[in-house]
Amino acid sequence: MTTPQHSTDFNAEIYEAQVREADARLKALKAKAEVKQAKADMDEISGLTAAKEQVNQDIAEMKRFAAADIAQTRRDFEQVKQNADRGLKDLQVRIDRVSDRYSAWDDARERRFNARLDAADAKVKAWKATADQQRLHDVRESRDALATLEEKTALARARAAEARRERYNDKSQQALDDAARYFDQAYDAAAKRYDLT
Repeated sequence: MTTPQHSTDFNAEIYEAQVREADARLKALKAKAEVKQAKADMDEISGLTAAKEQVNQDIAEMKRFAAADIAQTRRDFEQVKQNADRGLKDLQVRIDRVSDRYSAWDDARERRFNARLDAADAKVKAWKATADQQRLHDVRESRDALATLEEKTALARARAAEARRERYNDKSQQALDDAARYFDQAYDAAAKRYDLT
């Protein structure tokens, strides 16, 4: 049987491992920003470092509560644990956001993206045939989902071509990232409705 102290130590070890991973990602992002000499990115990364330090403080407080009488501090411990959880998730999301700006749209990534767009075109045709055969109750809504997907696929292709022409500058890469996100949303919505496999 595990004691509350042992369980708390294990939880703290898990959080500390996640913080170490976040710290390594932050160091890599900081090095990339220093190479680019991007002051705004450096300031943002410094803010992420501060967020990481707050998570470390929450973990230290969680350990302190664990060392005290668990029966009396259970509620406080759970609150601190939730804060550490929330802080760590927020930190990881923010690191991912910064990290995405540094991942280039290289040829391999573009080929994978174009392959996904081609697969989406093929799925749209298959789903249209399925929709015709099944005569879904809400024809208008289902056709709108497919039309939206076709529109987002065409927009994503146009943004990819524009980004390629502009040599993936910041503005074109942001437009391409946005188009990829909207395409994913439209594709997921259509897949939910039509993908029977």
